[in-house]
Amino acid sequence: MRCCIANSSTLGDRVLTNAWTQLRYHELQAKMWRSKVRFIIAACGRGSGKTELARRRIVRYLAVRKPWPDPIYFYGLPTYKQAKRVAWEQLLALIPQDWLKGKPNISDMVVKTIFGSKLYVVGMDQPQRIEGVQWDGGVIDESADIKPGTFDRTVLPALAHREGWCLRIGVPKRYGIGALEFKRAFEEPGEKTETFNWPSSDILRPEEIALAMSKLGAADFREQYEASFEDISGAIFYAFSEALNVTEDILYNPSLPILVGSDFNVDPMSWVIGHRVGKDKVHIFDELSIRNTNTRQTLDELYRRYGQHSTGFEFFGDASGAARRSSADMSDYLQIRNDTRFSGARVYYPPANPRIASRFAATNGLLCNAKQERRCFIHPRCTHLIQDLKSRAYKEGTSDPDDYGDVGHMTDALGYPIHKLFPVRLESTGTDQIYSSN
Repeated sequence: MRCCIANSSTLGDRVLTNAWTQLRYHELQAKMWRSKVRFIIAACGRGSGKTELARRRIVRYLAVRKPWPDPIYFYGLPTYKQAKRVAWEQLLALIPQDWLKGKPNISDMVVKTIFGSKLYVVGMDQPQRIEGVQWDGGVIDESADIKPGTFDRTVLPALAHREGWCLRIGVPKRYGIGALEFKRAFEEPGEKTETFNWPSSDILRPEEIALAMSKLGAADFREQYEASFEDISGAIFYAFSEALNVTEDILYNPSLPILVGSDFNVDPMSWVIGHRVGKDKVHIFDELSIRNTNTRQTLDELYRRYGQHSTGFEFFGDASGAARRSSADMSDYLQIRNDTRFSGARVYYPPANPRIASRFAATNGLLCNAKQERRCFIHPRCTHLIQDLKSRAYKEGTSDPDDYGDVGHMTDALGYPIHKLFPVRLESTGTDQIYSSN
C-alpha cells in the first residue's frame, strides 16, 4: 500500500476493526496523513473524506506512547448534540475492542484505553470541557460553525504544555458563526501550520456530483463541492435573472393545487401564490402584499381572487406561524386550517425553522442551478417579489441578511415552499455522503 490509511486490517502490528475499510489512494490525503506539523487546516468539499481521515488520525494516536502515562485527546464538533450524533459511535467503531480499558463512558462520551490514553468527544459550545486540561491533540470538525475565538482563547492554551496538535476541518462556508475565522486561518496560516484543500469530485462518483449540480446554485456548488471560499458580499439571490426567471407565460392553472408561501409579518403581510409544475418546477403567478393587516384579512383577499379554485390549496410558512399571536385568538396556521372556505387545505410548517443558509441555497438552486437549469419562474405582476429578489443582500463582510423596511419578507415567503419541496441541507450528518434532497 502507498499509505497506511489504505490498509483495512492493521496499523503497524495492531489489528484494526472492520470500520477501517480500504480507501482509494489520494495524494493530498496521504500527505495530510503523514504530516508531522502541529496544526493542520483542511478546507475540503462535502463527502471528500476529510472527516474519515480525521477520525482515523485521532484513533491512531491512542496507541502512541508518550513520555507521560496519560495522553489525552478530544474530537470536537460545534455542539454536544452534534458530537453525540455524528462522531461518538463512528469513533467507537474504529477502536478495536482489545484497546479498551473497561466500557466506554456513554454519558460523558469518554473512552479509556489499555495504553493509558483517553479520548473525549465534546461539543465546542461547552468550552469548559476543553479548559483546565492539557491535551496531546484534537480534532475540530465543522470548523466554520465554531464560535469565533474558541480556538485562540480555549484550544490553543490547552495544547501548550504538551505541544499538542490540532486538526481543523470543514467545508469553506460563507455561512456559519465561525466561517470568517476559518477562512482567515486557512488563508493566513501561522507557524507550524499546513493547509489542505481538495474538491469532492476527487472522491465522490460523477453521478453524485451531477446530482449536486442539479440542486445547488453555482456559488453554493463551488463552495460545497469544489471547496472554494466564495465571497459573502453582494446579492443573496445571485442566481436570479429578471430576464430569464420572469415571464408572462406563467399563468394560473385551475387543474393544479395552489401553493401559498406565507410570511406572517403584519406590515406588510407577504404571500406568494403559485403551482408546483411537474416534479421539479415552481411557477409563481401572483402575490399578496398588504399593509397593516392580519391573517384573516389576507385570507379574505386570497379567497376574493381564487375562491373559485377547486383542486386544493397548500400553505407553507415558518415555525413562528404556529405560535399564538397577540392580534388573534388562534395561531396563523390554525386560522388557515379552520377557515371553511379553504376546507381540505394542507398546511405545512416545521417544528423549528431550517437554517436560513439552507433556505437561501434551495431557492438559488431552483432559480438557476450549477448546470444553468432554471426551474422557478415568476409572472411580471409579482413586482414585490421581483424587487426583493433583486435587492436583498448581505451586510458587508458578514453572512447576515441586510434586511430593513420591507426587504426580505417576500423572498422568505417564496423560500418556505421551495425549501419544503426541494430541500438542500448544508449541515453535516456525519457521513461521507451528506448531501441530501428530495
